[in-house]
Amino acid sequence: MSNPSTGTTNIADGSATVGVQTETVHGNVYVYQVPPGASPKERFEVGLRCLSGGMSGRAREHISQAVMEGYVTSRSCFYLLLALLSGRTLQQVPKDDLAPLAYAKKALMGRSDDEWTHAIKVINRLLASLQERDVVFPAIEKQLSELKDDRRNEIVRHLEMFLHGPIQDAMWARALDMAKQDRCDRARLQRVWKFFQPEPIGPRVRLPRPPDTTIGGWILSITTTALSLAALGHIGVQAWQHSWPAAALALLLVTAGSYACARGGVEWRFRVERLRAKDTERQAVRQPVPEGFASRIDRQFADYFARYVPRNTDRGAWLTQTTGVRQALRDEVVELYRESRIDAKRVAWLIRYLVSDVKDRWQKGQLWEYRDRLRVPASMKARCVLGSVTLSAGTVWLTWGGLNIAPFSVVGAALIAAAAGWFARGGWLRIVLEHKRYTADREEAEQLLDDRRAAFARWRRKLSDNPDDREMAHWLDCDRKALTEEAMQHYKLKPHDVIAHAFIEAPATPYKRARVRNGPWRYSRYRLLVFLLTADGVRQMTVDLDFEKATFHDRKRINYRYDAVAAVQAAEADDGHRTFELTLVNGHPITAEVTGPPPNPESAVEEDARTVSQVTLDTAGLGNTLHVLEGVAAEGKKWISHERKREQDRLADLTNNMHGMFG
Repeated sequence: MSNPSTGTTNIADGSATVGVQTETVHGNVYVYQVPPGASPKERFEVGLRCLSGGMSGRAREHISQAVMEGYVTSRSCFYLLLALLSGRTLQQVPKDDLAPLAYAKKALMGRSDDEWTHAIKVINRLLASLQERDVVFPAIEKQLSELKDDRRNEIVRHLEMFLHGPIQDAMWARALDMAKQDRCDRARLQRVWKFFQPEPIGPRVRLPRPPDTTIGGWILSITTTALSLAALGHIGVQAWQHSWPAAALALLLVTAGSYACARGGVEWRFRVERLRAKDTERQAVRQPVPEGFASRIDRQFADYFARYVPRNTDRGAWLTQTTGVRQALRDEVVELYRESRIDAKRVAWLIRYLVSDVKDRWQKGQLWEYRDRLRVPASMKARCVLGSVTLSAGTVWLTWGGLNIAPFSVVGAALIAAAAGWFARGGWLRIVLEHKRYTADREEAEQLLDDRRAAFARWRRKLSDNPDDREMAHWLDCDRKALTEEAMQHYKLKPHDVIAHAFIEAPATPYKRARVRNGPWRYSRYRLLVFLLTADGVRQMTVDLDFEKATFHDRKRINYRYDAVAAVQAAEADDGHRTFELTLVNGHPITAEVTGPPPNPESAVEEDARTVSQVTLDTAGLGNTLHVLEGVAAEGKKWISHERKREQDRLADLTNNMHGMFG
């Protein structure tokens, strides 16, 4: 055995809070929540899901209560047994926990056999073998093989801590084979990352601003138009009296010129103003971003723009030339989604889509396509200028003809027509431009919404096969078994050489984490500690687990004698945050942040931080680890013999309560 050097082994590796990259709570998943007024059967089903999710403590609570409330079947008794024994040694089974078992035994007297009763008999036989010196394992193996695969696998998974000797070797071989088969089963490597993705929030677009017109503007435009037409009509009457052919031609020129000016001029003005508005929007000056939702959105845009660089494009040039676009898009997203209790990660799908869309348009040379679309063609300018000349010529000709008949009234009418026409032109131009702007904005918004809905639907389809919490728990259990096997191979140990083993699962920074309602935190990266207690001492292996890739990294090993363990403790903060610390006699502490920081206060799912921490600890193995290592710290190597004696005493209590259950 090697003696550890003096120093600190800090499994947390720095600030756990800083290490949280993303945090997701699937608030619409209620698999671990007992509905109000639930029947005993409904409570049992919740407990069964908790057992599958690795929360044996919560499972015992729900299943025991369901049994005591009258839901007693061979199936409920089978899972009650598994829940009572799962995740702990016999010493950790208090006598009070056996009361539901005794109640169930009485209620099931005289019932017929089925697959569940056969499974219970196998458990009875396995527990009885712990009291026997000469165990005929082939007979037990035969009973196990007669069970359905699901029942057999459940027994192997939940009873692994109880067995020793030849049975332990054979059961471990079964468990390891199952773990190897299931570790990357059901497309884990392609699906597990989806568990850490938040529920995306739906697409939104800015509503187009309604036309900025007033009743006063309409009245002014109509009044000045009527006044202008009346004055022009007076001039036309006088010119008609002077020479009706000339007046008719002049009126035709005025009408044609007015139409050409109005049509071309309005479109010309609209394109110029819209181009100016879009250029202004994309040339926004970057302003300091306040902390909070806006800053998180800003960081996401900065991150995705830095990652989504077009082909054959310098990163610096890309970021510089898209500064205005990035600012405009960021401001839009902040405006659309800036509301209370909205996690910025819920709009990450939209940000990725927007950035990739900018990238695609850049590669196609269409990032500034609106400039070409809004450029005023020379033909439009020519038609507008020609219309202006025609209107001017017709007006002068018509006025000249009227002056020959009534010079004073025609001059007055001309002044009135010019003044009123000027105001009418300005009024109608504002009204028409506003309506054209609103129509263009509405069409653009509808197109944007259609595109974003399509992107949202694609993202939802991609997340549709995200794993559930019980799959995550099963994969993690397979990882634990793979690590245990690796540790035993390194130390050249057989399963029966391991007197007891314990685990601690801690988050390894940096990590993503997610959970469902009433469920434990699941992490994208774990720090796993496995303690193998042998006759010669403790073998400890620590690894980093990349849970998304199912790979181990940064292996660390340390060995120490039983009498080298000075103290074991788990510090608990007010928010339920737990830190495990094992101190050796030479002062060398081994610490691990077993739970991450408290849940984000901005989470829309309100749950007590201590409850979340407790259910996470239930799956992290801290309870069993503390029980084992605290015993070692208190008793040294004598713990082995003492533990065996205590095990036999408690086993007697358990078998007495089970005696006679299904024969």
